[in-house]
Amino acid sequence: MAKTVVGLFANFGKAESVKQALIEGGLSSQSIEVLANEERGSASSTSSFHAAGKNIGEKISSFFHYLGGGDDKEHAYYAKSVTEGGALVAVTVEDEEADEVAELLEEHGAHNVDESNAAAGRGSLARTSGVADSGELSAIPIVEEHLVVGKREVERGGVRVYSRITERPVEAEVALREEHVVVSRRPVNRAATAADFSNVNGDVIELNETVEEAVVGKTSRVVEEVLVGKESTEHTEAVRDTVRHTEVEVEQIPGTETTTKYDR
Repeated sequence: MAKTVVGLFANFGKAESVKQALIEGGLSSQSIEVLANEERGSASSTSSFHAAGKNIGEKISSFFHYLGGGDDKEHAYYAKSVTEGGALVAVTVEDEEADEVAELLEEHGAHNVDESNAAAGRGSLARTSGVADSGELSAIPIVEEHLVVGKREVERGGVRVYSRITERPVEAEVALREEHVVVSRRPVNRAATAADFSNVNGDVIELNETVEEAVVGKTSRVVEEVLVGKESTEHTEAVRDTVRHTEVEVEQIPGTETTTKYDR
């Protein structure tokens, strides 16, 4: 915040010399303005304030209204002093430099006589309320976030199917038949016949024994199938998050009245 310190001097020449001293002390000439009666001296104006076409009283009043300080009585006080030959030196500086500039103006003899003490020669120094520097507007961006929901595929594992041949012992029962040759003798007591003799004449009788053995064979049948595939399902899911929004709060700052300091 910038603040303008105003000092009242006896004449335009004194005000100009004070301005030059302030510049030599490190202040910018663009921050110093001298207001004087055009009939008594040439005003030096380098600030953004303009009051063309007005008399000195109106210019002084407009100047203080521009700064936002003082009242009509105080404006008339300065206007009268400038009309009678005085001059105002207005120095615009940052707020923290205002007290130092005020002391410098006092050291250089800032003075004037108010209406109630016309011959006393008492000094006067006015400090105006702070005013913001003129220039480009500052823009405050209003940012608002919106929730954007998309989809992506994520691998969540799967199934790996192996197939292999295994063996296990089995057992089955089967009935097996066996044939055996039985040779036996039995006693006989009868008369022999011719047939009996013919049978002994080199006849050979053969009987074979047979047995059944288990024969193992295997047959294969498909008894079950394992189906491997994928199926798709859909569901609705609520996505919750927070979004940001810029909120701008405007606070009114009350103005500061102009105060006048008089040297006693």
